[in-house]
Amino acid sequence: MEGVAADVRQRIREGCRFIDLLSFLALNESFKLTPLNLMRVLSEAIGLSMVESREMVSMFDENFAPLVPDADIEHQWRAILDGRRET
Repeated sequence: MEGVAADVRQRIREGCRFIDLLSFLALNESFKLTPLNLMRVLSEAIGLSMVESREMVSMFDENFAPLVPDADIEHQWRAILDGRRET
């Protein structure tokens, strides 16, 4: 998980959209994309709390198909990241 977390951290620094981050994780052979694993890797990569990561996970169904428009997902993701930068 450490190597994946480092990759996630780098992608977030580069401004990766959340949907693109999910695609990266889904295609990564060393990572099984599940809600719990996503929450773990976000915590490990950038210290995201379980509450914050759960907010993101709740926007998707069990197969990670979006339940809300992509713009809403990205808005929530940016709000979380911007809130972390302020602290």
